[in-house]
Formats: sequence, C-alpha cells, structure tokens
Amino acid sequence: MTYKNFQTFDVKLEGAIATVTFDFGATNIQGQEMLADLNSLAMRLERDRETKVVIFQSANPEIWVAHYDTELLKDLSTDAVSRDEAERLDPQAVCERISKVPQATIAKLEGFARGGRARIGPGPGHAVRGAR
Repeated sequence: MTYKNFQTFDVKLEGAIATVTFDFGATNIQGQEMLADLNSLAMRLERDRETKVVIFQSANPEIWVAHYDTELLKDLSTDAVSRDEAERLDPQAVCERISKVPQATIAKLEGFARGGRARIGPGPGHAVRGAR
C-alpha cells in the first residue's frame, strides 16, 4: 500500500508499522485539508492487510494537533433541526472512521493536544504522553 501525497502529514512505513507525523503549519490545525488527508488515510488503512500498527505523532514538540478550524463553523446552517435529523460534522465522521481502522493505533502525545486530540487521540487504542 502506498501512503503518499498528503498535505498535512507524512506517513513512514517500517515493516508492519506506519508512523503518521502531523506537520501542518505552526499548530497542526484540523481544517479541511487535514480532514481530507485523514479520510484518504482511513480509506487506505481499511484496505491494507500488511500494516498492523499505526502511530500518530507530531513533528512539532509543542503542539500535537490543535482544534478544529473555527473559521469553517461560520458556514454551518443556523436552522434548528431535531436530534434525529442532525448530521455529524465532517471532523466527527472522519475521526470516527480513523478510530475504526483494523490496525492497532497509538497516539504519541507531546505538547498541547486540544480539540483535535479529543477527536483523534481517544480513537487510538493507546495514548502515550511524552515526559516534559
């Protein structure tokens, strides 16, 4: 399986282990670019029978993944809907998909982990926090 052409992170394969390193601007903001990359990653992982473990980490030791890009919230509908009619937002759907990939997943946390961590971080089976 090939894991290339991502804009917000790089994927390095070593045997059956894939290491996903977030590297998107100063704060790794979880915007449309990252959501598209994560969705593409999930699609590939769902079909990959060789990779057994996925480790998520950040290239920035100060920020793991920041919050969702709140600029995108202004485009949401302001119409009230019932709970049954409510649809998940893109970040919820994509991060849920990541949390269900068949590989064992590990979040290697260093630095601040805000809203994005709340969506990506708990999905992995293990979260490891660096000592600082």
